[in-house]
Amino acid sequence: MLPSQESRKRLVQTALRLFASRGYHNTSIADILRESGCTRGVLYHYFPSKEELGCAAIDEGLRLIVEQGTGAYLQTNEHPIDRLSKALDALPNVIKLGAVAVSATDLSVRMASVHEGFRKRLEGGLEPTVDQVEQVVHRGIADGQIADSVDPRQLTHVLITMGAGIQHMTLLWHREVICEDARRWLKEYLNSLRM
Repeated sequence: MLPSQESRKRLVQTALRLFASRGYHNTSIADILRESGCTRGVLYHYFPSKEELGCAAIDEGLRLIVEQGTGAYLQTNEHPIDRLSKALDALPNVIKLGAVAVSATDLSVRMASVHEGFRKRLEGGLEPTVDQVEQVVHRGIADGQIADSVDPRQLTHVLITMGAGIQHMTLLWHREVICEDARRWLKEYLNSLRM
């Protein structure tokens, strides 16, 4: 009897949660099996190595960020400034795995630092979001909703850099006032571009 796709999903989501909370190296295959309720045979049917399971966990985390986090706000029909502001408010991205919340920041920091392959996978997975932010800005300018003096690429780079900084500051340095000040300033700046 072949393992079910539900078992695969349970393995990936368990690995995602454990890698984000404990780190990749501090999570064993035995931990994943115990928490997921799956057997070693089922795990190796889908993932010949822990590294491949790590890649699948990254892909799942990125998918959830798009569906539940920042990416979801960029896809609405609201004013482009409101979409960008709401995307900032969604930082740090917290994705829900059933009753468990996982920080996208925890996942990215803990996985990207493991090896170059994971870092590149995260980078590649985030590129569509960067492109989506730039498209929102371009469209807002074209529709006369954002000041035409704005360089879409530069604004996108500022938003992405400050957004990543806000997320990492939240993880590394528990000074919420600094993150909130940065978020507030950036939202005020965005509002100054509203037409």
